Amino acid sequence: MNLTPVTDVAAVLVTVLFFLVGSILDIRTREVDDYVWLAYGTLGAVLTATRLLLDPSRLMLTAISAAIAFLIAMGLFYFGLTGGADAKAVICLGFTLPLPPTSWQVLIGFVHPFFPVVVVMMGFICSGLLAVWFGVRNLATYARLGSKMFQGLEHESKFRKVLAFVSGYPSRIANLKSKFYLYPIEEVTRAGPRRPAKRHFKFMVDVETDRDQLVSKFVEAARSSGVRGLVWVTPGLPMLFFILIGLIIALIVGDPIFTTILRSALH
Repeated sequence: MNLTPVTDVAAVLVTVLFFLVGSILDIRTREVDDYVWLAYGTLGAVLTATRLLLDPSRLMLTAISAAIAFLIAMGLFYFGLTGGADAKAVICLGFTLPLPPTSWQVLIGFVHPFFPVVVVMMGFICSGLLAVWFGVRNLATYARLGSKMFQGLEHESKFRKVLAFVSGYPSRIANLKSKFYLYPIEEVTRAGPRRPAKRHFKFMVDVETDRDQLVSKFVEAARSSGVRGLVWVTPGLPMLFFILIGLIIALIVGDPIFTTILRSALH
C-alpha cells in the first residue's frame, strides 16, 4: 500500500489547522503563543520524515526547500516585514510541506517545487489587495472632507499623499489609543525648542515595535504640539490570515505567478 498520499493529506490538514488557529489568534490579539508552532513544527517534521522514508529520492529538494523557507522567514523578520509568529509559521511550513503534495492536481496543473515560496508570495499579494480597500475608504472620506483630510500635512508631496491614501486612513487620536491594532503612519518633529512642530508621513513601521510605547510617544508629541482632529493610521496586518489564504490558493489553484511568467517566456 502506497502511504505517500496519506502523509500528503495529513500534512495539508495539519498545516491548514494550525494556520487557522494562528490566524484566529492573530486577528484577535496579534499574538500567537510559541506552543502552537512547537506542536505544528513537531508534527510536520514527523510527517516529512515519514514521507522521506517512503520516498528517499525527494531528500535533496526537501532539504533545499526547507532551507529556503527558513531564510525567507528570517529575512522577513529581520527587515521588520513580519512578526515573530509569522516567521515561525513559515519555518514550520517548510518542515511540514517543503514540497507540494503529489496526491492531487491543482487547477492550472503546475506548482513551483519550493512550495513555501509560493504560499508566502501569494500571502503577500493578498495582503497588498488591502490597498484597494484603503483607497475606496479614503475616497469616501475625501468626498466628505476634501483637502481637510490632509490638514497639517499639506506640505507633503503628492506622491506621499497617494502612498498614504493606499496604506492607511485618517482616524481620531482616541481610536488610535483604544484600538490595539492601529499604528500611526506619521510623526511630529520639532527642529528646535522655539521652532513650530511639523507633521510628516512615516510609512515604515516595524511590526515588532512596542506598539503601546510608539502610540504613547506619538500622542504625547501630537498633543503638546497642538495637533487636533484626525491623524493618519494603519492597521497592523494579521499576516497569518493572508498566508493562510495564500496556502489555500496554492493548494487549489497552483502557482499562477510563475505559471504566467513561464508561459510568457515560452511564447
